[in-house]
Parts: sequence; structure tokens; C-alpha cells
Amino acid sequence: MKKITLLSSIFMFVFCSLSYGQEIGYGFKLGLNVSQINSFSFDIVNTAGDTPRQGGFDSQEGSRIGFAASFFAEIPLSERLSFQPEFAYSAQGNKFEGLRYEYLQLPLGLKINLDKFFVNVGPQAGLKISAFEQSANFTSFEFSGFGGFGYQFTENIFVEARYTIGFTDVFEDDAAVVLPLFSQTADITPNTDNILTNAEGKNSYFTISIGYRL
Repeated sequence: MKKITLLSSIFMFVFCSLSYGQEIGYGFKLGLNVSQINSFSFDIVNTAGDTPRQGGFDSQEGSRIGFAASFFAEIPLSERLSFQPEFAYSAQGNKFEGLRYEYLQLPLGLKINLDKFFVNVGPQAGLKISAFEQSANFTSFEFSGFGGFGYQFTENIFVEARYTIGFTDVFEDDAAVVLPLFSQTADITPNTDNILTNAEGKNSYFTISIGYRL
């Protein structure tokens, strides 16, 4: 709850600071993410005394399709340029149960309007609000960047495609996870003696959404 309050407060501060005396547009977006964990790697340690070995898998094979939603404000800076802060929810990770989590995010976009088309780029901060109940080794904060483009069908309705790439590690330092949570992600036999340590990886995801300006 504290995380939600913090991110909401930051969004309202940014919105109020930049919107004074300007004509503000606002609306919402609903869509789907296709997410994955890039360069996911880990060491496999057997508590029975076997030699540690490295593991990993092709993140493309484990992509997760999840829900995405956001509320946005559009603050004009010039005729074709505007600032677009958002308050967003995003389901991320990959399709394996132990690697699923949800974020509340604060994208801060610079939007370039090109008649019917538009481009949107910027940084993004995120707070993890939930994860698989047995996986307590994910970091709470994420910093990422995004870029995308869209098309305005009418004054109110538009579609947008966006790609986001994480700059911070998904896992905490020295994260250790019992192997059965990830047994489908590695070419090894599930064994309760096996533990994944030194897990590393960064989020990336593609989002397609439809939006409505109020």
C-alpha cells in the first residue's frame, strides 16, 4: 500500500507542477504486454555437494502475455511537442509461474505529434507490487526506458505500440531460489537439492494498446 501511495504522490506532483495554466488532455489506455527476462542466467548449486554449474534459457521461449493499463495526462509544450506522464499497471516476467510479477509504473514521455501519427519516448520508474508467493528475491524498484509510436483514428481514439527495456536487474543481489520454482526454464531434472543462485536478468516487453482521450 505504501508503494502505491508513493508512486501516486509522485505522479500527482509531476502532473500539478507542469500543468498550471495550460490546457491539459487526459485519458486512459488498455492493452497487452508480451514480456520476457533478457539474458536470464544463474548458477545451479546442489546442496548435496555437487560442483556449481551455470544455467540459462532462451527468454524468447518463455514470453508471458499479460495485461497493461494506464491513465495519462498530455501537457502541450509547443504545437507538435507535449509532455505525457502516465500512471500505469503492468504484468511482466515470463510464462513460468516462479517468474511472474506485477508493477506500478510512472512513464514520463516526450510526445511528438505528426498529424495522425505520433512518437513517444522517455524514461520510466516502476515499483513491484506483487510476485509469485514463493519468490521473494525480486528487486522492488525498476528503472527503464521506452519508445513507441501510434496512430490517432479520431479525436478520441488511438492505438499505440511501445517497446520497453529495463536498465536494472530484476533480481536482488545473491538471490537464491529453490529449483522447482524454475524447473521448466532449465534443461535439468527438478530436484529439491538444487538451488538457483546469482540470478541475473532484465525486463523487456512489447505493448500494444488502444487508448481513449476524455
